[in-house]
Amino acid sequence: MPEHLRKKVSYTALSAEITRAGIDARREDGALLLVMWRDVVGVVARRLPPEHDGVTFIDIVSIAGATLRILPWTRITGDLVHGTGDERARSLVIFVEASCPTVKLDARTQAFSEKGEAAQLPDLAKLAAHDARLA
Repeated sequence: MPEHLRKKVSYTALSAEITRAGIDARREDGALLLVMWRDVVGVVARRLPPEHDGVTFIDIVSIAGATLRILPWTRITGDLVHGTGDERARSLVIFVEASCPTVKLDARTQAFSEKGEAAQLPDLAKLAAHDARLA
């Protein structure tokens, strides 16, 4: 994790083990979470604001308080997620969608999964608003 982003990006997963049942993760805030596929309601692909390097992230949305934000530096182990950068993020979106048939993808995330670019959050205020919807 880049030092200048420590404690600045909510829901950051430092590690995530992908299994057939779900994701066993450790977030930067110290939370240890087991998110079952049956609890996942949405997956969102976006890019952090330029102030936070503009990198692509994937939010896996489930029960209240259990959002997992997967970033390029998240250590992912387990089933079928491969590649680096946007390829790895896209692979994760596709895997989550296949594992959770009722999961919802917004139009911009769907476009990303089909080889588009993740939508850019233009500033920290928009990131905060995005995060507030996930709380």
